[in-house]
Amino acid sequence: MAPVWNRDVDRMAPPWLIERLALLTGRPAAEIYETTLADLADKIDTDHHPNGNSTWLLPLGIWHRERLKFGLQFCPICLRMDEDPYIRRSWRLAFYTECEHHRTLLLDRCPSCGKPHTYFRGELGDRNAIRAPSMAICTHCGFDLGYAPIDRFEWPDWQTAVAVRTLQFMNDFGWAALDGKTYGKSAEILLVLRRVIAMLSSSTKDGQLYDAVADQIWPQGYHVLGSRGEPYEARGVAERHRLFGMSVWLLQEWPHRFEMCVRIADVRRSYFLSGIGGLPTWFVAQVQSADYVPRRR
Repeated sequence: MAPVWNRDVDRMAPPWLIERLALLTGRPAAEIYETTLADLADKIDTDHHPNGNSTWLLPLGIWHRERLKFGLQFCPICLRMDEDPYIRRSWRLAFYTECEHHRTLLLDRCPSCGKPHTYFRGELGDRNAIRAPSMAICTHCGFDLGYAPIDRFEWPDWQTAVAVRTLQFMNDFGWAALDGKTYGKSAEILLVLRRVIAMLSSSTKDGQLYDAVADQIWPQGYHVLGSRGEPYEARGVAERHRLFGMSVWLLQEWPHRFEMCVRIADVRRSYFLSGIGGLPTWFVAQVQSADYVPRRR
């Protein structure tokens, strides 16, 4: 028997499974592949590895059929409103931290028992069950996740809120828009955001960029990072939401905000380009420009 639930099959999308589903459903294999997380990863990651850790995809921490990490997010209101609750593939994206329909922050664990949402284990304890319980039910404690408490995150200005949500919610299109510019490949702007996030959360002195940006957005006081140097995908929902939005804010009014915060934080510009390839020329050229003169106000 081929392994299914002890593998991240949605991210791997193995050919044997796609072909089998095509046979059983009568739909083309290519059409079925387009419903998988692997297809989404191809659009947002310039170097997607289906059998390893992938950029922007939350890890599940699979051990047999257990899930040790909080890699599946969910929107309580979506689960409550669904006639038949189902799991959205966008909920596995690390930067998709807010529901595009209800503007609430997603959750990544059961608020009752603190366990990951393992919706596929609904058959536990009853081998003869034909229909598993609702996907909205926590399989560990039985709590209805549709009634989990909700939380919202408000950015200080509507321009930032719109820019953040635009990038979060365009993941299915393969292209993206930011600050009045359109990018033919969403992976291009996401790669830049990824590099900026790495600098914001760095454990070195370059991590001072976080404080410089946060002080501009929230001059009355801001949340500090829980830890420095931790991978983006390993962080909680709130920190991932904040880091993604701060990086989007920094790239708006390009390159003025970027240059202002880089100078305030006194970070090493070369570190924006170290250890990563494929960055777009507009970003590389600005980072390498040492004689930039800020605009007059």
